[in-house]
Amino acid sequence: MESCSRYPVEFENALSTIALTPLQQSILKGRYIPLIQHIQSRTSRISILFHSTRIIVTIGSLIVPALLSIQGASNTNAQIYWSTWTISLLVTICNALVTLFKFDKRYYYLHTILEKLISEGWQFVELTGKYSGYHIHGGVPTHNNQFIYFCHAIEKIRMKQVEEEYYKLTDGQQTTVPNQTGQDALKNTSLIPPTPQQGDLLNIPSEIVNAVKEQISPPPVEDARQGQAYTKESEKKSAGNTKNIENGSISSVSVSFDV
Repeated sequence: MESCSRYPVEFENALSTIALTPLQQSILKGRYIPLIQHIQSRTSRISILFHSTRIIVTIGSLIVPALLSIQGASNTNAQIYWSTWTISLLVTICNALVTLFKFDKRYYYLHTILEKLISEGWQFVELTGKYSGYHIHGGVPTHNNQFIYFCHAIEKIRMKQVEEEYYKLTDGQQTTVPNQTGQDALKNTSLIPPTPQQGDLLNIPSEIVNAVKEQISPPPVEDARQGQAYTKESEKKSAGNTKNIENGSISSVSVSFDV
């Protein structure tokens, strides 16, 4: 925890050496650093509670059987009895508190969130990992063009923590968005929608774009007329065959395969 307590100071020193706009600097100092300090204070408190309750439960579970074994062979049975009763009650209370407030789960989860937030901050400062040009498809990464992805990653980690600790949306609780189905509706019902990938459409090769346009473009007028004539002719043949079957005479059945 000593290294974590020095993190905001070291991070602020690193921020002073990179090129960011005043707005971006204020966002980091007003949102990201206070978030780190908040998680650090929570991890400090939960660490004290977690380790103290574990020590009491572990040592008390060893002392109680030892006191019970010497209770009948000593002249101070009353003191041993009350000592055993007190330690047993303390161990039971600590176990109940750990189960009720889930100190063990919160201890591991908050430390994981803290280390993840710290790692995201240093990756952004160092322009490494997913901030090394992954979101801009091989472009030159800078702190300015990676800032939006860093903010999105931080907020996503924060809201995931909120969902795990307080309230989590399930599939049955998601609302339906009008005129949208499938993945679009699910994206809009999430707490944080995904950040748009800038430059995706610009990087698509022109050959693929032309091929897609040809596939989705409407057919020419002549082809459409031929298709309508073919459909009407097929309907006439089908009606004639039906009449022949009803009259008891089947003259011919034409089958055509359109390849």
